[in-house]
Amino acid sequence: MAGAGATIKQVLDAAEQAAKAGDAALAVALYRQVLTKAPKHTKAKKALARLQKQGGATSRAMTQADANALLQVLNSGDFGRARQLAEEMSRAFPNEPFVFNILGYASGMTGDQKGAIDAYKWAIKLNPNFVEAMSNYGSYLVQIGRPADAVPVLQKAVTKKPDYAEGHHNLGIAFAATEQPESAMQHYDLALRHAPRYANALNSRGTLKSSLNDREGAEADFRAAVELDPKYAGSLVNLGNLLSENGKSAEAVEVLKKAVALDPRNVGTLMHLGIVLNESNENEAALKIFRKVREIEPKRGKTLRLMLDLVPAEERAELVERIQQLFDDPATPEEDKVQLGFALGHYYEKQAAYERSYSCLEQANSLYRAALPPLPQTDAEKFDRITELFDKGALKPLEEFADPSTAPVFVLGMMRSGTSLVEQIIATHSAVYGAGELNTATDLAKPIYAMGSKAGEAEAQQFTRGYLRDLMRNAGDARHVVDKMPGNFFNVGLIRTLFPNARIVNTVRDPRDNCFSIYKNFFDTYAHQYAYDQGELAHFANRYKAMMNRWDELFPGAVYHIRYEALVADQEAESRKLLEYLGLPWEDGVLDFHKTKRAVRTASVNQVRQKIYRSSVKSWQNYEPFLQELFNGLDADLWADAFVQ
Repeated sequence: MAGAGATIKQVLDAAEQAAKAGDAALAVALYRQVLTKAPKHTKAKKALARLQKQGGATSRAMTQADANALLQVLNSGDFGRARQLAEEMSRAFPNEPFVFNILGYASGMTGDQKGAIDAYKWAIKLNPNFVEAMSNYGSYLVQIGRPADAVPVLQKAVTKKPDYAEGHHNLGIAFAATEQPESAMQHYDLALRHAPRYANALNSRGTLKSSLNDREGAEADFRAAVELDPKYAGSLVNLGNLLSENGKSAEAVEVLKKAVALDPRNVGTLMHLGIVLNESNENEAALKIFRKVREIEPKRGKTLRLMLDLVPAEERAELVERIQQLFDDPATPEEDKVQLGFALGHYYEKQAAYERSYSCLEQANSLYRAALPPLPQTDAEKFDRITELFDKGALKPLEEFADPSTAPVFVLGMMRSGTSLVEQIIATHSAVYGAGELNTATDLAKPIYAMGSKAGEAEAQQFTRGYLRDLMRNAGDARHVVDKMPGNFFNVGLIRTLFPNARIVNTVRDPRDNCFSIYKNFFDTYAHQYAYDQGELAHFANRYKAMMNRWDELFPGAVYHIRYEALVADQEAESRKLLEYLGLPWEDGVLDFHKTKRAVRTASVNQVRQKIYRSSVKSWQNYEPFLQELFNGLDADLWADAFVQ
């Protein structure tokens, strides 16, 4: 009855009870367990000797048949039964580390965190060279959110057995979880050196490469993992998501469908597929997938939010009623309430129920802002660091290493300022490819901003070559490629320094409409924390406008500013001026941008499928009584040229 985590006294008491009950075999096993922990324990030694002298049963040696029986139950997936059997065997074979290793795994799978840890520790104590138990223990520590504790355990395992591929793989995962990517990559590589056909290690390495913006390397690893193990849904999902990010939406859909076929009730995989289908304008197919998700998890907030834009009109009222019920239910988790609140805010706005709409939006924003973890670098610190570098001319020497390419077209600005619309117009031109929103420039700029004046030719070439490689990946023979990452407004100075022939288009919108549009949308990232608080939003908008004004002073004529309101008022005239700036001949097709088949991976996914509409101009007026904190925070002098009268 005494498991791996029991104290010596508890085991001793259990042994005495077993002896009194006439269960000599159990008593012997428990006394031996005491002596394993405390070899000189006098009372246990005497009791064991007495039982053996009396002819009491002794615990037999564990056989391969016993081990196979335990493994068979474990491999069946019945972890509760496996845990029970392992506990029984731990009493019968108290000196067998194999049993405690299995007990640790089964305990972890059934949610017994203390039992799992105690069992793993005991397995390792019984056999200090048991690297498999060390590997399992380290992996479990990562799983329960203790990767820093896992690292020394796993390091000991691979030190004792340097060619242990699984140990290296688990150590790589632990290093990745503790934000040590170089060490993680080193151990993934070692795992694959010792086991080249290790599909799980390829998948993990691909995930790390993707996080480091090595998309080509990540795709190669994911494809290799899928080839080695076509039935592992995890690699298929990762490959599908990466293909979608790389603009290969059609292939992404097919890959994700294979993952769904392997695990039809995996909600995460279904959601990935539905979102990619929605981004690819296959709305009926996307809705079908979201319906499946709803069957499995009827109260999932994100599913209901995405469905609301896609369901037929005759179903909408019933769906809204259900969303409202869940939103009002105190038992609904806050993360779901956030999604439901944004969904209701949009719906009630369309019904002109503005007060009700704002009430839902305000609750959703407040809940989400309170739940967000702090950023490693605040927005204010980022604005200050970059502005200071260029005010002091710290990066001006990098001009010597500039790349002459004319391919990049940067469309940037505040989120929800019309960047998706402008990109869609430009990318409809036959000489242009739309690459979507790329994090590449921001990722490659970080070391340069960190080094400041110490950055030189190596850093400049890493930026230009790395950026062009990522930008042109799927561009074919396109003359220009559009990178529509709004946040590249931070990088205008560096872009102008290292890509002097690139085109930079900044979309400008009345900040009242722009900021409110941000406030009423949910963004699937922790980065835009300012978006969920009116005061923070106004401050961020002011810093953006001040930065753009400063770029105009430092790099006169480098940025083409296009007004959102002018574009929706006279699409053709503004589109002609835009193409002229890009050096492209006029094509009537750009006026039908909404008919393009390319995927759109932004919050504007459904808007850019429509013709230009003007209803969003001055939409803030419907919410004016509720947005005074935002309006009071906006710098009227700074934004004077952007306000629409």
